[in-house]
Amino acid sequence: MPFRSLYQFPLYRRVLVALRLLYYTRIRRRLRTAASPDAFDATLAHNLKGLRQCNTRIDLLIKPLSVIELVNERSSILVIGPRNEHDLFTLVANGFDRTRIKGLDLISYSPSIDLGDMHSTPYADDSWDVIITGWTLSYSSTPQKFADEMLRIARNGALIAIAVEYSTLSEQDETDLAGYNIQETAKLAERINSVRQILDLFAPHVDHLYFDHDAPLKRSHGREGLVRDVSNVAAIFSITK
Repeated sequence: MPFRSLYQFPLYRRVLVALRLLYYTRIRRRLRTAASPDAFDATLAHNLKGLRQCNTRIDLLIKPLSVIELVNERSSILVIGPRNEHDLFTLVANGFDRTRIKGLDLISYSPSIDLGDMHSTPYADDSWDVIITGWTLSYSSTPQKFADEMLRIARNGALIAIAVEYSTLSEQDETDLAGYNIQETAKLAERINSVRQILDLFAPHVDHLYFDHDAPLKRSHGREGLVRDVSNVAAIFSITK
């Protein structure tokens, strides 16, 4: 069995993430963080709490992306906000080339994850064939600035895959649930909560919408605590420049 096939096993990916996280943070002491003036105040602390989590919700973007004929193992892929390497390894499990995959985050310990701000990235114009932004757009107080930066670094015809959690929580609801407020309405009054809002950020550069997952459950966490099977909003589309 080819070595790369091991990535298809969820347990292998989780163990690999845990071992490499231990090696790079405890032995090599490579854990670094960066601030972003365009992120909400709780963004960094909230995501550091989840650094060891291996969340499978990225499948909502990677699985449909993997069958779109415009991408293949030669495609260069940027993952925005992966926290750890699990999202990157999940891409490998779905047939993409690990050497052509990079992460970008305000938290980095891995050589595969660049330290940087999604609103002002370190990449040249027209750098990427695919940009995956899973559940990070909701941390932005300037979503239009984020979209403009993605358009800058994406190649003409590139695919952009974005997902956010559907939420109807108020600031007080969030504080009651998590102990702190993640999204600050004083900085951004309207939450990105639909496919249409995502696409509007990239207008008039949206070419073709390949995948549309518009929070079918319309279900959010609530004051009573975590709710199972909350809704997610996701879109995969190509852009024209």
